[in-house]
Amino acid sequence: MRKYTYIFLDIEAALIHGKQHIIEIGAIKLLPNGTRESFSKLIQPNKFKKLNSHIQKLTGIKTEELITAASFKEVMKKFMDWCSEDTIFVAFGEFDRKVLEEELIRNNLDVSFIYPIIDFQQKYMIANQLKDQPSLSSLLNAYQIEVKTQHRALADAFSLYKIFEAANGAQIIENQKTNKFGIIISDLRQMDDFFNLSISFISGNVSSTEIEITSIKNLNKHLHYDIIEQQRETEEGEKEIIQRTQIYPDHDVQLFLENIIQNLKNKVLITRSGLKQLSRIIRLHHCVIPKTEVMTLHNILQNEDLLNEFTLIDEFNEFDENRIHLLLKKNENLIIDEFKKRDLLIREKILI
Repeated sequence: MRKYTYIFLDIEAALIHGKQHIIEIGAIKLLPNGTRESFSKLIQPNKFKKLNSHIQKLTGIKTEELITAASFKEVMKKFMDWCSEDTIFVAFGEFDRKVLEEELIRNNLDVSFIYPIIDFQQKYMIANQLKDQPSLSSLLNAYQIEVKTQHRALADAFSLYKIFEAANGAQIIENQKTNKFGIIISDLRQMDDFFNLSISFISGNVSSTEIEITSIKNLNKHLHYDIIEQQRETEEGEKEIIQRTQIYPDHDVQLFLENIIQNLKNKVLITRSGLKQLSRIIRLHHCVIPKTEVMTLHNILQNEDLLNEFTLIDEFNEFDENRIHLLLKKNENLIIDEFKKRDLLIREKILI
């Protein structure tokens, strides 16, 4: 018998006054004994007047239904009562967690009750080393699961539950638990005659109470480049000259990236704000970052001043051991909390 209750969660949301507002929540509760229960409610957003036609067509939800629906606070209080203790929430993608957190904070409700929450889309991609994000419908087809309804909260929560069962989701989650992390901080700046590339890779371990750094590796290289002129044709059929920057690969950079990739096995990858800047250099050196659990300091810290402290700005453009120890010690509770929110920590053995 399973120890935990899983709640498969899906929300439908609409952009109202520039912010995402939840208009429907659906959930399937799977108890340890195999019993299933369901929860489904429409939600009337604050100051709601009319649902846009695209959302109406996609979901089938009508404006009239939302006007008579209960408020977010009323529905969430019922949902909290319905949820069990020792619950692990399972969603598909980052969107549901992000919007739920925003709505709960906006309504002065307890955010902590939705943790831990698992992004099963990411877990599935890691387990199968997929480059592209799968959709619910593509996985339903892959496992030959037939459902009558899509793009309604309860129906999509049920689809997620069926996929989870077919893919042995509980084992996927268990297999990917880890207390190890690798932090990549990089900086790429164009100078007059070269690009200045700096990369710091910090390895360490997380426990329920502290962070331990096991190694810090730094690389600083000058990458040579040329400006190449190319001719292309515009949509109007005219010829124009464009300039393209061609950066040349470096053997030391390739070895450093290959070492990072080797070290990321069974670790959580933490970046400052994603790998967008470094991805150009990674592709240039024909390297591929493996699919692994990914966090960003931008989302963990939720504070620009704290985030800016993780910028490579010193004389050597790299992290020294003392500086990174101080930074991680200062923010270790936030990083540990994110591991807990994702149910990543391997249970510590208690010696008797």
